[in-house]
Amino acid sequence: MNEVVYLPDKNETAIAFVKRVVAEQPNRELLLIVVQLVEIALGELHGRPCDVSVTASKQQFTLTLRHEGKPIDNRMVCLMHDHIDRAKYRADGDGWLLTLRRDIPSFYKSFEKN
Repeated sequence: MNEVVYLPDKNETAIAFVKRVVAEQPNRELLLIVVQLVEIALGELHGRPCDVSVTASKQQFTLTLRHEGKPIDNRMVCLMHDHIDRAKYRADGDGWLLTLRRDIPSFYKSFEKN
């Protein structure tokens, strides 16, 4: 599996980074949910800084978001898990680590536009 690791450009916001990387993927329609889930996570962080990265291949798209401080509300993590192939959230040293994975093709069906 050929994986590509993406990191944000200098001064690129987390959401701008995620949108850019999703737009570069051949299966971008399947990945739009990742953008929405990152927006939810960032809303829960209330402007606190975070580190974000993406690992992508033809079979999988995995986003990792690390942050410090108060954890994201567990109800939001459950919501994320309900809409993606895998959402994992755990303590990581002095902070928290959120991992969102979208399989390609996804377990979840996407709706085609008519």
